[in-house]
Amino acid sequence: MERAAKINKNMVKRLRLNDLPDELILKIFSMLPNFKESVATHLISEQHENPYNLVSDVTLEYDNEESFVTFMSFYYGSLLSDDDQILERLHLKLNRNYSASDINFWVQVAVNTSVRKLRFNLYGGTLVLPSCLSTCTTLKSLILREVTIKHVPRGFCLPSLKSLHLFSVEFSQKASNARLLQNYYGINDEVRFCLPSLRSLHLLSAVHHTSGLLTHLLQSCPILEYLVVSQTERELSPVFSVIPPESRLSSIKSLHLLSVELSNDKAIATLLKTCAGSLEYLVLNRTCYNYSERVSLSSLKSLHLLSPSSNNIACNSLTRLLQSCPVLEYLVVSQTERDYMPMFRVIPPESCLSSIKSLHLSSVKFHGDEYVATLLKRCAALEHLVISRTRYDNVKLYSINVPTLKSLTINNSREKRTDDDEKENHGFLINAPALQTLNIKDTVSNFLMLEFTPEVTKANIQVICEQSENFIGSLTSVQHLSLCSPNSEIPYRRGSVFPYLEHLELCTCSAGWVNLLASILNESPRLQSLKLMSNHSAQYNDPMSFWEEPAVVPECLLTHLEIFEWRQYENTVQHRKVAACILANATCLKMATFSTRSRNKDHRMVMKLKKLKRISKTCQLVFE
Repeated sequence: MERAAKINKNMVKRLRLNDLPDELILKIFSMLPNFKESVATHLISEQHENPYNLVSDVTLEYDNEESFVTFMSFYYGSLLSDDDQILERLHLKLNRNYSASDINFWVQVAVNTSVRKLRFNLYGGTLVLPSCLSTCTTLKSLILREVTIKHVPRGFCLPSLKSLHLFSVEFSQKASNARLLQNYYGINDEVRFCLPSLRSLHLLSAVHHTSGLLTHLLQSCPILEYLVVSQTERELSPVFSVIPPESRLSSIKSLHLLSVELSNDKAIATLLKTCAGSLEYLVLNRTCYNYSERVSLSSLKSLHLLSPSSNNIACNSLTRLLQSCPVLEYLVVSQTERDYMPMFRVIPPESCLSSIKSLHLSSVKFHGDEYVATLLKRCAALEHLVISRTRYDNVKLYSINVPTLKSLTINNSREKRTDDDEKENHGFLINAPALQTLNIKDTVSNFLMLEFTPEVTKANIQVICEQSENFIGSLTSVQHLSLCSPNSEIPYRRGSVFPYLEHLELCTCSAGWVNLLASILNESPRLQSLKLMSNHSAQYNDPMSFWEEPAVVPECLLTHLEIFEWRQYENTVQHRKVAACILANATCLKMATFSTRSRNKDHRMVMKLKKLKRISKTCQLVFE
């Protein structure tokens, strides 16, 4: 008996579709949906040349012939494949020309290949969910975008689903949205949801007609951890008509409310109270938070308050909210032009801010400049600070006096200075002795002052102001420096030495960039990597300086420089002189890369650079 079983097993293994004659395979394929001769010809040729390898990510895009051939080749190829393949993701981007039977067939093949992620985008078309999904135990993620669902079979379920995304989904029948998410019905056909394995739910602009759908849905997800809810202008009714009890949301760790309309002023506090025990990450974007009721968010570590319509916020709402977060480490606050009232009407006490390690302030309005200094002073553990300024904020001079600060990022690139800006100092006064990383892009300020920072090892600086000499001169410990200073010939105190500088990126957009380069080369004995690039169109107001070869070769060229890269290289006299000096004297140079703006390389330029290479025999010259 065992021998007979083995023989039968071997016979079944040999009787595969790809063992049949080509003519018979073509006849079988011709009976399947959306068969094309080009697809079959491709498959037959693949079959004879080498076994067909199934890809793990498949997309069918509307009105794209190449996508269609690749897509159909995968599906028919899956019938020819001898191996048990796993399909990681199937994405259907279809117009209304495809029938439900086409979609059913494609999804059934995907289920047979253990599909894990499934995405539908029908551009407003109708979708009848294939019944085969109810038995698919490998599907972990389902995304529906611009889909109209008219009918979901009774008893439809998604047994292993962990992530569900609904983007602009319309349910046209009262019970369809429920059936998509349910496993069973209760007494008298009462809708009940059961999603025992769902961990992530995104409900973005989903049009639903069942009152309290989200509330009932959340009650069905016992291990839900990640929830995103977003509304649009046409969705005027509150999403949370009834706040679920605390026991139903006890597992949520991350909550995002985007333009969400709540039923009353106390709703936000009630909602947060239901998930207070486990909530670690909270985002309120264009969602009003009149936070009058005291709730203890004992596990919250990250809080994002974005465009909160501050004119509707109670005076102490922000302070009360921060007082509820004893272990908060990451705080992001952002305002827009419509938020005309100061965000921090009252600076919270130090006890509310003592655990914050990372603070982001974007276009935030204050009652006065002194409020900024007070806020930062009370963040006793602050290590990372990001400041983004726009023409909508009202701060003149940011005083940043934070002894614990390790990383500082400033973006101050407003469109233009106002008349008031020219009358008084506006910019930044920075005293951060523990600072290690500095990123600053400031094309507006007329005042920048940086106290001595002996710990800074990496700096990315783009500044336009008279005080930049004192600013950059405080970075003598820097190892990685990216520098753009269009209005300054030498943007640091003369005689400053950069003994630890190893990597330099210098923008060539200023008129005096050659003098700046020569100075840095002379004062950076350990420089190993040099990159020249033009981040901006060079518009010189002053006469351009000309390169003069130094009388004494810089020490870094003789002993350390190994990599030289020049982006946007132009075959001008100025550029050739700089390149010649570096290539001729950099005795340790291993690679020099030149790229031009033009796609067509100037062969005369290449030949001239190759002649220079002969002087530095160890250098590999690369043209891009």
